Amino acid sequence: MSSNTRNCSSYFDARQRDGEIKGLFFLDWTRRDSEGRRRSDLRFLDLERGEISDVLSTIPPDVHSFFSVVTCGNHAYAIGGTIRQGMTYHSTDHVFRFDFKHAELGWVKVTSMLYCRGATEVLALQGKIYVFQGSDVCFGEVYDISGDIWVPLCAPSIAEFSEISHPVLPDSSRSRILVHFRADRSLYAYYYNDNSWVCLDPNFHYWSGTVGIVGNVLYVFYEFSEEICYWKAYDVLDKKWLPVKWLTEFSSHAPVGAPLIHLGNDKWCMVWHSYTLNCFEHVKFRMWNNGHGEIYAVVEGGHGTSASFRSVDHEILMP
Repeated sequence: MSSNTRNCSSYFDARQRDGEIKGLFFLDWTRRDSEGRRRSDLRFLDLERGEISDVLSTIPPDVHSFFSVVTCGNHAYAIGGTIRQGMTYHSTDHVFRFDFKHAELGWVKVTSMLYCRGATEVLALQGKIYVFQGSDVCFGEVYDISGDIWVPLCAPSIAEFSEISHPVLPDSSRSRILVHFRADRSLYAYYYNDNSWVCLDPNFHYWSGTVGIVGNVLYVFYEFSEEICYWKAYDVLDKKWLPVKWLTEFSSHAPVGAPLIHLGNDKWCMVWHSYTLNCFEHVKFRMWNNGHGEIYAVVEGGHGTSASFRSVDHEILMP
C-alpha cells in the first residue's frame, strides 16, 4: 500500500480556496500490481494549473471491484464492492477509510455496512454518508461518522420496481437528496431529517450523469452529436422548465455523463478525459437566473487541459 505522506495533506487543503473549488481527486486504474491486478490509485487534478499529482495513495486489494468512493471532511471512504468466487460474484459490506491528514496510516477498515452492496450511489452530506442501491429489501442506509453506526433508510414505493439513475444529488438547502428512478423516470426527494420521501415529478424525462443544482434551479446537460449540445434547467419550487440562453457560444466534446462540478456561486465546470489527447479537459462557465424566468449562461476562458496523462480508466470524485 503506497501513500505520499508529504503531499496528501497539501493537496487536500488545495481543493478549495476563496470559497471556490480549485481541484479534484480522482481514481486511476491505469497501473497494475505485482500480481497483475489493476490498481486503484488516488491522484489530484489541479484545475487552475492543469497539473496532475503523482500517486497519493493506492487503495488496498481488499477493496474489490465496483466499490464506491466518497470524500467527507478530511477523509475518503471506499464502500462495498464485489468479489469473484469461482464463476459467481458476491457483494461485500466492507468500508475502508483514508485520512488525508495522516496518509501514513493508509486505508483502514472501519465499521461495515448493514448489507453487502456493489456499484452503489453514494454521497456525503453534513457528516454522514448515504448509500442508495434501489432494492426494496435493502434500499439504502446512512453512516453517522461521529457515532460510527449504520442505520437503514426507509424506501419509497417505487424502490421495488426501478433502479436508481446516476448520480443522486444533494439539495442541502432544503435538507434533502434528489433521486431519479429509471423505470418510470420519476424524480423523488429524500428528506434526511425525518427519513421521508416525496415525489417531485412523476415524469422527469431529462436526467444524465451531468447534473447539478444551485438555489431553485436544477441543471442537466445533454449532447446528441458533436454539433448539437444543450442544457435543460428546471425550477424545483415552481416545478417547471426554464429556457436557457447562452450569451457566448458553447461547444464541448465532453461525453454525456461527464461530472458537473459546482465551483462556487454561479460558476460551474465540466471535466472529462480525452483518450485522443491523453489528458484531462475541462470547460468553465457561469449559469444564473436572470430574475425573469430565464437562465443566462456564459463560457469563461474557453477550454482548459491538464498535463499529458494516459488513462485506461478513471473516476472523478465529487468535492
